[in-house]
Amino acid sequence: MKEYIVLVTKEHYNPLGIVRTLGEAGIHPVVVAVKGDLQFVGQSKYVRERYYVDSTEEGIDLIIDKFANKNEKSFILTGDDVTVAMLDKNYDRLKDYFYFYNAGEAGRITHYMNKEVMMDLVTKHGIQIAKTWKVKVGEIPKDIIYPIMTKAINSIGAEWKDIVYICNNDDELKEAFSHMKSKEILVQQYIEKVDEISFDAFSVNRGKDVFTVLEANQVYNMPDKYSPYWMIKNSENKGMQEKIAKVIEEIGLEGIFEFEFMKDKNGNLWFLEINFRNTALGYSTTVAGMPQVIYWCESMEKGFIDKQKYYKKIPDGLTAMAECFDYDARVKVGKISETEWKKQYKGAECKMYKGRNDNLPFYIFLMHKYRKMKR
Repeated sequence: MKEYIVLVTKEHYNPLGIVRTLGEAGIHPVVVAVKGDLQFVGQSKYVRERYYVDSTEEGIDLIIDKFANKNEKSFILTGDDVTVAMLDKNYDRLKDYFYFYNAGEAGRITHYMNKEVMMDLVTKHGIQIAKTWKVKVGEIPKDIIYPIMTKAINSIGAEWKDIVYICNNDDELKEAFSHMKSKEILVQQYIEKVDEISFDAFSVNRGKDVFTVLEANQVYNMPDKYSPYWMIKNSENKGMQEKIAKVIEEIGLEGIFEFEFMKDKNGNLWFLEINFRNTALGYSTTVAGMPQVIYWCESMEKGFIDKQKYYKKIPDGLTAMAECFDYDARVKVGKISETEWKKQYKGAECKMYKGRNDNLPFYIFLMHKYRKMKR
């Protein structure tokens, strides 16, 4: 029996969106999740079976033991970098039994998760990046130009978000260094962004066949953070789509992915990163009428992407909101009134926590959030 398995290392609305996309298509997935304080993805009404494990490695062992079947491949789907890297590491154990995000050999996706390698590759294919230095923590480049942003070399480690600082001089950079545990980081020219642009897509046939499902931009700008409120549309940027396709073909990727860019005041796009997985915007592809998880699964089985069949015009003004995150980012700090926020919340077609008809995970998350506030 073919199974659709969602492997969850980090409980988040990313894998929840995968579960809901499958469920809304009449597919009831299996969830294998690493134990933690919050367990809400597996509580979706669409889940057929759920298993809780102590580690991602244990989860992969369980999936192989219970669901490996050479006669009919099953799917392993995920929404976080740690799980992608572990599947990549176990490529040879999985490839004969499962479809999963891969690049044709063990360790190849992880290699390209390294931001230094990633930036070299996209530059090769004509995508613009900000000036970047790889340094040891405590080392200040001689030709540094402020302001700068510090970044982790890859996004697999647990602390990568804690390494992000914006610094305007040597003293601020030294202070940032004092809070870091990593030995090496990236220091990058800081681009003052007016918007953030994402291209969400998927690929099959060793990266030779790529379909860009949507392009998204921020409804409002958060200069130093990832926005939780997005405008969704069909992408008409054919030039960037072609460059993205060349990058993906060189990697040989078969999977769901996202390219992120900053947009400056002059309209230039500056590369941020590639996410080799279903992302925060994944569920919005479903709401927009082009469920990329379903399309990727079908395309992997067929060996090609039926773009003419899959393409749909996204309605003008469609928005996606990570509502719990957005409420904290704007209402709690007084940037917008609760009344105005509720209007925007009601108008958002894609609600990443609440979903469309699957309430329990949302309420479990709210209770978890409430308990944390009371501690």
